[in-house]
Amino acid sequence: MSSDSEWILSRCDELLASFTQYEERAFLQQVKQLVLKQDQRLSQTEGELDGRIWNPGKW
Repeated sequence: MSSDSEWILSRCDELLASFTQYEERAFLQQVKQLVLKQDQRLSQTEGELDGRIWNPGKW
């Protein structure tokens, strides 16, 4: 996980502790899910790129 993602997640946790409105809390929960999903997609894409570059069948 990147340092930016970790920072966003920790900031969301801090804000969740201080917010009481349902809408605000729901929004922050969705932001956290989005960050986690984007980080997962980035990791998968990097792995796919590595796999395609180092495919000996295409050398």
